[in-house]
Amino acid sequence: MEQLKEEGLDDAAVRKLVRAMHGTGFNLNLFPNVSMSNSFLRVLRPVSVNETLIEHVALGPAGPAEVVDPVNRERLRIHEHFQGPFGFGTPDDAEGWDRVQRGAQAASEMPIMVNRGLGREKSSPEGWPTSHVTDETGMRAAYGKWKEMMSDD
Repeated sequence: MEQLKEEGLDDAAVRKLVRAMHGTGFNLNLFPNVSMSNSFLRVLRPVSVNETLIEHVALGPAGPAEVVDPVNRERLRIHEHFQGPFGFGTPDDAEGWDRVQRGAQAASEMPIMVNRGLGREKSSPEGWPTSHVTDETGMRAAYGKWKEMMSDD
């Protein structure tokens, strides 16, 4: 923040950049294989029946280097901390994906447990399920749609 203020940015501009640096409370999943937030874009590409390539791209603001370089450096450190192989999010997500893959090979009627936030889920005015940004609402919808499309029922 001090470095940005030294570059002549006012408090409002500094707050906006710092908030953008850490992402801002939304996850958007575009069925079947794209997810994004204010801080990343992720594309999942099936390679085979048991392998998926995940491309994760950190997003950052554009602008004068003296302003955005410190913001983008910090954004990358945040991504390393969360998305890196020993980060806060990736090991947990990878374990979940592995368990889903193993579970999908079991009986077709077995549920996949993506129930985080199920009790908070509500319908939007358009009728879409919605919940808190950290809930698994999008995952439930994606897996449900995938099952519907892949089923021979």
